[in-house]
Amino acid sequence: MTGKIYNYYILFPNHNEGLRAHKALKTAGIKCTIAPTPREASTSCGISLLLAGDCLEQAQKIILARGITTLGIAKIEKKTNPGFKSC
Repeated sequence: MTGKIYNYYILFPNHNEGLRAHKALKTAGIKCTIAPTPREASTSCGISLLLAGDCLEQAQKIILARGITTLGIAKIEKKTNPGFKSC
């Protein structure tokens, strides 16, 4: 039996903070992807940053150092066949 695999989403209060974080993390060489905020993480539609768990600590340090506002991090079990769901 294999362990569960999780996606990690950094949540933001608005698009501007998400885009600032994306630029800062990419500049620092951290692989991240702009993604729609999953319904499991928030009922409001918006952007989040999807990244690997092994990058979380470094990403948090960079975001804090840049004064970027977040709403936290959501750890969501990766679905094997999620299909497309829009806001």
